[in-house]
Amino acid sequence: MPSNADYLALLGFAGRPGIETDELQRRYYDLSRRLHPDRFQTGSAEEQRASVRASALLNDAFRTLKDVESRGRWWLERAGDSLGRENNQVPPRLAAEVFEVQEKLAELRAASGSEREALQSETRGILEALSSRLGDERAAVQSTLEEWPDASAEEEPLGEARSRLKQLLSEISYLRTLERDVRRALEES
Repeated sequence: MPSNADYLALLGFAGRPGIETDELQRRYYDLSRRLHPDRFQTGSAEEQRASVRASALLNDAFRTLKDVESRGRWWLERAGDSLGRENNQVPPRLAAEVFEVQEKLAELRAASGSEREALQSETRGILEALSSRLGDERAAVQSTLEEWPDASAEEEPLGEARSRLKQLLSEISYLRTLERDVRRALEES
């Protein structure tokens, strides 16, 4: 197996990124049993090395594809794009929210006594809202991947799908950073 193998093809999926995780797991376990190095203990040294390489590639593919975010990033890179390319600003939909949360965290860090307790409670609510929003964004990534245009589609639908995926993954990245900042501020307060 080549080291740059198409992870979806490796696991027997068509060239579209919308996959069922239960089916992914079933196929992974099936291939894992067939490729595992223990099955090649009596084989030639080359067969043993090939089994180790194939198992490692299979494990990488499974880890990448089982998580919708990593699958989305991988798919974006396979399409010749990356999350970091032309993407160095807070997404406009999140800018005001990021600013408000950072202000609230600054207030929390500076507060004391009953004001701090009230701000901690409010900040925990922000954390719950961020976690919920991340779940919604992850679901939107899954939906985008499931609805991905066929490879034979015209460039416009493919470009729109790539743009949507990149937007969602960018928002998730910023929300994760914000969530981390909120958790850290709560731990420190």
